[in-house]
Amino acid sequence: MGQQQSFVIIGNGITGVTAAEILRAEDAACSITIVADDPFPAYYRPALKDYLGGRLPEEKLWARPATFYQEQHIPFLPGRIVGINASQSFAQLQNGKRIGYDSLLLANGARPRSLSCPGLNLAGVSTLRTVADYQEILRRLEHVNRMVVCGSGTLALESAETLRHRGYQVTHLLRGNTLWSEVLDPVASDMVLQEERRDGIDVRTGEEISEIVGKNGQVSSVITTRGERIPCELALIAIGIEPLIDFIRASGIACGRGVKVDNGMRSSVPNIYAAGDVTETTDEFTGRTRVLGQWFPAIQQAQIAAHTMLGLLNPSHPFYPRSPAATSPGYRHYYNATFLYGLDFVSVGLTTRPPAAGYQEVIAEPLPRNYRKAILKNGVIVGALLLGNREQALAFKRAIDHRVNLVPVANRLFADDFSLDAWLDQHQTPGPVLNIHTTDRAGGYSSGAIDTPTLTGEAYASGFIPKDVDAFLR
Repeated sequence: MGQQQSFVIIGNGITGVTAAEILRAEDAACSITIVADDPFPAYYRPALKDYLGGRLPEEKLWARPATFYQEQHIPFLPGRIVGINASQSFAQLQNGKRIGYDSLLLANGARPRSLSCPGLNLAGVSTLRTVADYQEILRRLEHVNRMVVCGSGTLALESAETLRHRGYQVTHLLRGNTLWSEVLDPVASDMVLQEERRDGIDVRTGEEISEIVGKNGQVSSVITTRGERIPCELALIAIGIEPLIDFIRASGIACGRGVKVDNGMRSSVPNIYAAGDVTETTDEFTGRTRVLGQWFPAIQQAQIAAHTMLGLLNPSHPFYPRSPAATSPGYRHYYNATFLYGLDFVSVGLTTRPPAAGYQEVIAEPLPRNYRKAILKNGVIVGALLLGNREQALAFKRAIDHRVNLVPVANRLFADDFSLDAWLDQHQTPGPVLNIHTTDRAGGYSSGAIDTPTLTGEAYASGFIPKDVDAFLR
């Protein structure tokens, strides 16, 4: 590497620590400093629902051991960055201290969006984002019975489900008419909402909180945009996130909804990179930008950023983005596997058909609690949605990754006697691109291509990580 390089990472979440591990593994002599104002170490954000449900103790949330920084020889500076001087290559802390860098990674994440309505300062009103949010909610659960969850995404859905399963009376308000409209079409949304209602949740679409009413400083009810009053002791808000870009934009770095980056996670300013929730991504087919806010894409972006910072990223590298037409890391290749109110779910790439010409939906024969479809563009598969049955999910990702034309088998895609994997094998299609690498406590980071992530002992003990990773890999 020649002269010792100095890397500074803003943010100590999974994006920041993933990048730091790669930098250390590839360059043992480099200087790495992590700066963050989050009082908590990196934690498994997807596990917060299990923490809320009482299935996971707090000590199992942490993604890295307390000795992480010492073992990796990485100084950690608690504090808030308020500005970046790109011409002189330093970041400035709120206390006035300056930190010089050769390369800077912005991995400082996002804040939860909130409502604009009276009553937000009442006790019992909370967003659903951080460990502190969930700690406060758990403290209040002993004294409440009724709650309102506001939000149309998976976080609101998971929270409503978790709290209902704990025996609470839950009302779920969705601003629009569908759940997770960026991914689910109306058919899939209705199927999931039906599961919610069947479980006893009062689901109201096209309705949001317009006012939170209190008594003695505590939430007592909410008034909806339809003028209805819903008694409750908790009002939980999960309406999306906003990248933390105020100081970044003010420093002259190009931003839209988030930091604008290219396929190597480079910002508009030399030697400054960004990854994770602080960035925006662009769909190469629709041109739509969005903030992903998803766990595995954040890890993948951290991996790409670290290898770019090291000068290692090239078309032959396993982390090289497979979306060259995109102006930023397109999300069509991201594989999202989860459970939507007990229903197995996978989405890959586009899941709603754009209005432009050339797109075709191939939909499986409808079955109870089972909905599957693929989206083709001029015959080439560009997306798949599997709800209730995610068999062949990785086969669809494989076909999407390698831009396979599925016209010859479109009418058999979901037939019981057809295997997409076997058909792809016959046509010598390479395997799916799985750029997910993690660190275990014993072996450390491995930069080679791997098929099965290694995770911390606590993650395996928690029970939730293997399920999510298995979902990602199958």
